[in-house]
Amino acid sequence: MLRIIPPEVVRPLTVKLPLSKSIANRLMVIRFLADGSIYGEEPDCDDTRIMHTLIRQLITLPGSNEFNAGDAGTVFRFMSALMAVTSGTRLLTGSPRMLQRPVGPLVDALAKLGVIIEYQGNHGFPPIKISGGSLKGGSIRIDSSVSSQFVSALMMIAPSMKQGLELILDGETVSLPYIQLTAGLMREHGINVETDLPFIRIHPGVYQLVNPGIEADWSAAAFWYALVAMKPGSNITFLGLRPGSAQGDRVVEDMFRNAGVNSRWSGDKLILQHQPGGTAKINIDFTGTPDLFPAMVAACAGKGCRAEFSGLSTLRIKESDRIEAMLEGLARMGYHAYSPARERMVLLPGRDAKEPDVISSHADHRIAMAFAMLSVQAGPVVIDCPGVVSKSYPAFWDHLKSAGFTLESD
Repeated sequence: MLRIIPPEVVRPLTVKLPLSKSIANRLMVIRFLADGSIYGEEPDCDDTRIMHTLIRQLITLPGSNEFNAGDAGTVFRFMSALMAVTSGTRLLTGSPRMLQRPVGPLVDALAKLGVIIEYQGNHGFPPIKISGGSLKGGSIRIDSSVSSQFVSALMMIAPSMKQGLELILDGETVSLPYIQLTAGLMREHGINVETDLPFIRIHPGVYQLVNPGIEADWSAAAFWYALVAMKPGSNITFLGLRPGSAQGDRVVEDMFRNAGVNSRWSGDKLILQHQPGGTAKINIDFTGTPDLFPAMVAACAGKGCRAEFSGLSTLRIKESDRIEAMLEGLARMGYHAYSPARERMVLLPGRDAKEPDVISSHADHRIAMAFAMLSVQAGPVVIDCPGVVSKSYPAFWDHLKSAGFTLESD
């Protein structure tokens, strides 16, 4: 456990954010399909290490019959697709939490394409056994209301199919910016991708490797935005972000403007400064950018805003049920919030005075980081499992100390 004691004054800080794991994991798939390699610039985080390990296992140990994606949902979905176009029969499994996360729409789509794929436990959930090989392709429908990663996984293997692939997206598409990110990276590497939603058409082709470099992670930046929103006088400078980024969470810059954060570019640096005031009532739809939810909830709670959040369906099946995890943590810190419907949450202004309490991260990196930042308004907190931040942002606690926070291991 880690006790977090916030400073009276946050020190001005220049933060070198982690590289984007969303980009890195897609580039590993592209490199593997291009020439069987995976080597390139990668972030230092658990998700990317797992992806690297499993693709390396696929390359160097072709006879391996069991692959474990741990807690990494992106890795599980992308590896399912990769194994579908790689000769051999393999079992793909994960952590206990992963076995509770749905994979049905992707399995159904792969089966329609001719892949022999079988559930090894509960129907619709990991683990799965996949017998891969060459695919003809064609046109299929896929439910895009559960996870955009199902769509991205199919898109990236589509150029290897003899006829290419037409995807018809059914339902309300969630996390659309991640699908657009996938399409952009594929085009950058020589593939003809047409997006005319609900249709996505990928022509057969061969990836042509380029070396664009990997930019910093806008999702990680969100937690510093939350800090600046809550703490007058705070000043944070980011290195490694790009103003024209294709990352969907780039909208954090606009989203937090209403919460009192001014973003200013100075060359290749992005400078955040607290602005007094901000909107007293905030309404945000997170359908496209669900990873920003924990940071924004923390910011609104710390500022005493009334806030209504919608488009939260995918947050029930992340590393934790993030809606319930945030509601539980907020209650322990004296804040008032409730979920009037499965896809919505309402935060009320005000807070009851409470002694420091242990906050459960629910083994979720974004929950741990959100409540750590909320301590600047709520006072000292204890995070039960601080090591979970290694999933996306291993240097988070070091950066927090540099900003003036005191961290005490219990």
